Amino acid sequence: MKSNNDPTTATKNDTSTDDDNHNQSTTTAILEVPAKECTDTEYNELLQLASTIGTVEEAKLELLECARYGEMDSVRALLETHSNSIINCSKNDDGVTALHKASANGHTLTVQLLLAHGAHCTANASGGNTPLHWAAANSHDSVIALLLQHVPNIDVLTKNEFGKSALTEGFTSQNTKSITLLLEHDSASEERLIDGAATTTTTVNNNESSNANLGIIHEFDFLRDGRNDTNMTQNKLTNEEPTNTVEEDTTKETKKTLSIRELPITNADNPFGEVPMDDTTGLGIWCASIVMARWMASLSCKLLFEQKSVLELGSGCGLPGLAIALYNPNVKSIYVTDLNPKTIENLQYNIQLNSNSTNTSFDQIKALSMDWGDESTWPNEKLDCIIGSDLIYQKSIVPLLKQTILKLLKKRGSFYYVCPCDGPRDGLQEFITTMKEDGLFQCNSESNAPELYRTNPLHSGNDEDALVHFHELPVTNYTLYEFQRIAKDDDN
Repeated sequence: MKSNNDPTTATKNDTSTDDDNHNQSTTTAILEVPAKECTDTEYNELLQLASTIGTVEEAKLELLECARYGEMDSVRALLETHSNSIINCSKNDDGVTALHKASANGHTLTVQLLLAHGAHCTANASGGNTPLHWAAANSHDSVIALLLQHVPNIDVLTKNEFGKSALTEGFTSQNTKSITLLLEHDSASEERLIDGAATTTTTVNNNESSNANLGIIHEFDFLRDGRNDTNMTQNKLTNEEPTNTVEEDTTKETKKTLSIRELPITNADNPFGEVPMDDTTGLGIWCASIVMARWMASLSCKLLFEQKSVLELGSGCGLPGLAIALYNPNVKSIYVTDLNPKTIENLQYNIQLNSNSTNTSFDQIKALSMDWGDESTWPNEKLDCIIGSDLIYQKSIVPLLKQTILKLLKKRGSFYYVCPCDGPRDGLQEFITTMKEDGLFQCNSESNAPELYRTNPLHSGNDEDALVHFHELPVTNYTLYEFQRIAKDDDN
């Protein structure tokens, strides 16, 4: 809802988080209502527009949209015109409020306005995420600070339905300031952090007991919309949107689905662990792995794995490796690898889950506990292809990762990699540079992931579910790389 003369409010295509740059004080006990950003004349126009909204339901929906895009003065006008009764509304009773929307998108002044008017920091109905969860997941420091200072009894260790607390989301985002704010809050005491790391016992596969926390199973269909990418050739990736043509021999493939269980990421205070084996981040599904799986399921990759041996590094839940097995039935062998014992257990579970629920044989895929620094844990064979998604979070790991790929690949073997191209990844640029320039590999292709790869991957087609579980997917850009090992005369 915008006045025609109001240049300060965001358009519906604006996802800017410039409000993050406001240095608002969060130390006062009483939160002040932020000043208007528009002139009095412009605000009167907004009030007039708000008064033309006839029903309370229409006003609720408009409030949600204005909060989503950080239209603070429009939010103010709606609350003034229709009273605070609409402030904690949600669409279709999903529990997603205006405070959720503003927090997720980093609109600090809008969050301040909503809190000053008594907005509640409650969990949504689908996923159990609070505004703090979404602010932490997206590294919106100033929003986190506001919520922690001004929401009574807020708890950074409250878990959503997937066992993730706001603190876990903060660690996942790798934003130091976000982590510091969350850790320094009173609710993140050492005693509670230790208690929160405890696991529970649940029932899996009818009567089989497991110490893993209760997880959630997603059903993916990477060809659900009936499109493929036949315009993307085997050795060249393009930025063009895939065509809508479905070839006759892919009819059966469009009906294939992949079931993947993700588990709560344990050890909220340090999910990466002190040593690699303690890293529990692979228990959850990362959006880069969805993009990798879409790529591996595409027709452009169908012939790449014909009678080839494939290894996935840092498989986590195993989504890309299992996608190769499902959509490329003529692959010779696939190793899905990780190190944390619970992650390996979940990988084995997902292999068995799909063996039981599809008509595809998964005999060629094997879960392997693999330590990059210990070659005795590696497969006994050289690989035709290695894949990986978003593997690098610190510069120190770059030499080890590169050597692992080099030693595992056959002559002229290929390494396929997916990573976000926006947002900091310590060591990522160093890794890409050394892979391109050291004379051991050549970069055969580098391309932005097609928009199709960032769309809803769920078989159900439920966009609300996709947004709840994978909210970073549609708003993050990813780069697809293919590197080929250069054969040397002294290669084995």
